[in-house]
Formats: sequence, C-alpha cells, structure tokens
Amino acid sequence: MRLFLFMLTALAVGAAPEPPPERKCTLRLAWWANPSERVELAIVQGKEIVPIVALEMNLDLTKEYHGAAQLTIVRKKGAAQKVEAFDPDKLYAPGATPSPKPDAKAKPEAAKKEKADEWAPFASVALPDSTDVGVLLLMAPDGSCAGRAFDYGAGRFPYGSIRVVNLSAATLTGEIDAKAFRLAPGSADLLPIVFRERQTSHIQLTAVLANGSLEPILGTKIAGRPNRRSLVFVLLTGNTPDGRPLFESRSIESVEPVAPATPAPTNGKPAAK
Repeated sequence: MRLFLFMLTALAVGAAPEPPPERKCTLRLAWWANPSERVELAIVQGKEIVPIVALEMNLDLTKEYHGAAQLTIVRKKGAAQKVEAFDPDKLYAPGATPSPKPDAKAKPEAAKKEKADEWAPFASVALPDSTDVGVLLLMAPDGSCAGRAFDYGAGRFPYGSIRVVNLSAATLTGEIDAKAFRLAPGSADLLPIVFRERQTSHIQLTAVLANGSLEPILGTKIAGRPNRRSLVFVLLTGNTPDGRPLFESRSIESVEPVAPATPAPTNGKPAAK
C-alpha cells in the first residue's frame, strides 16, 4: 500500500505543470501617438498594480519589472478626460500663482497601494527574453489598445545602428547607401550599416503591395552618429481616396549614456568614492 501511495505521489509530482516563465527587465512604454483622452496606465507585477507613464515616441522613462513574461497593462477607470494642450503663456500670465516651494523637512509620502477594482484590462504583451524591453502602444478608434514589445538592449540593438520594425502586413524593401534590405510583414531587423563615425547616408523605403506594385514610404538623407541609434516603425494608417494604402513611419532616437568622469587622484592616491 505504501509503495502504491509513493508511486501515485511520484506520478503527481512528475505531471505537475511547469511554472509560467518570468521576466526581469527594465521596461519602457511609449505611445505611437498620444491618446486624445487622458489614460492612466499601470502594469501588473505579481499581486501588485504599479503605475507607469508612457510618452509619445519616447522610451526614456523606465520601470524595473519582475513578473510574468506575458505583460498585463491596465488603465485607470473613471470618466474620460480630454487632454489639454500645453500652453506656456499660462505660466507667465498676469496674476498667475507661483508654484509653492517644496518643504525640505517634509517626509516622503508612503507609496499608495493601488486597488484592483479601480483598474481595467487594457493590453497584454508577450515580452522578449531581454534585460531591456521597449513596448509600443497603439490605440484603436474604439478605445482598445495593441502593444508590440521589442528588445531594446544595446547588445542586439547597438549604438550607431538603425532598426526597422515593420508593423504593417506588407513586405518592405529598401536601400541604405546602396545596400539592400528586406523586411517581412511583422518582422524587425537591423539595417545593413553601422555608423563608426559621423556621416550622412541616404535611405529609401518601399512597400510591396499585394498586386506586386511598389508604394514609396520614404526617401531621405539621415545623419548617422556612432553614439546614437534609431528605431524606425512603419505602420499602415489608412487609404487614399483612390484606394492606395497610406503608410506612416515614425522613429525613436536614443543617445548613448556618457560615463561619469573619474576624479583626478589626490597626492598620488586614488580619490575616495
């Protein structure tokens, strides 16, 4: 009987499902275009809801993430609020009240624990296995949202390079300094050039339509630098009155962080850190 129970236990342990994969990474969120209404976002990290800010085509803001490989993004419930355009004149308008100075002795406020019933599901995105991940958010007219995650680490996306992400259903072809490249629908890849020094290059990008015809997307000169990298997204945004597709390309550029200068040694000894 004991042997039988041991065999049952062993089978149960052997058949136990593996825990879902996790990710530990620096997370960056960006909007393709800012929503017309204010949208407060948060990510689900374990049992916690952690607010996060997304900027338009900018990945500078980061949040350390340790949670499920399938990222869950939620939005704050509540009445929709129109986003008011920033007006710098209001800062200097007559009678404007200056912002109060912060109290140096004031204690930092305790972190607010978000309540799950105040948030609603917004998007679910599969995260790549990387220590630095970017997520691009695209809002649909009906208020739903789709997200696209990509490896933003300098190892696979080095400074001095250009990475193109094809968010359309068309094949993209192009040239940069006479070097050809091709991107399948939904794919992403580095262009066949890395800038080792500052130089000007010419890039052309074209979509191959279903009937075999070509639709130009862009043709321009770019200034490449070894300490910068560009992430270019291509999206089908609609059609012209005569039925031709309209493609739009937008880019995010980042600059390589500068290492802090080491203080000069004093009296022949290294400076204390």
